Amino acid sequence: MVVSSKTLCGLLRAAVIVVAICGVAVCCFILPAVGKSFSYWYPEFAHAYVPWLVFLWVAALPVFAVLALIWRASAAVGHDRVFTAAMARLVKYGAMCVFGDTVYFCAGNIVLLLLGMNHPAIVLASLFIGVLGMSMTALMAVLSRHLTKAAALQEEVDGTI
Repeated sequence: MVVSSKTLCGLLRAAVIVVAICGVAVCCFILPAVGKSFSYWYPEFAHAYVPWLVFLWVAALPVFAVLALIWRASAAVGHDRVFTAAMARLVKYGAMCVFGDTVYFCAGNIVLLLLGMNHPAIVLASLFIGVLGMSMTALMAVLSRHLTKAAALQEEVDGTI
């Protein structure tokens, strides 16, 4: 089955829209509701509700930045211009966002623990998320590097034709 570039672009943009809507729902409805539930069931952590909510909202911002980068990259997919330096830069910027967010998330969990607003089990779970984030960063960095090489080859091929 061959899928056209325009179709892939549309599918990619639809996925970005769905993930963005889900992200907004999580940030605006689910996180506050879960936080209030934790405050009710664990009153010793009730004072941590607002700091945690702000912490998680700030942690969500790079996710939306990466979605914006994916939206921009989908335009290149739609025009069959994937192997370009511009695409490599988009992937590199995405890797930097994921890296920064991962460091922020893990460090923030440790800071909240030291302030008495976190539980050690949550810190351990955040380290697992940190490993996933660093793995994603490495994959995106490798992809960016290979897109840069592919862009150079593409320019050579375009120059010889």
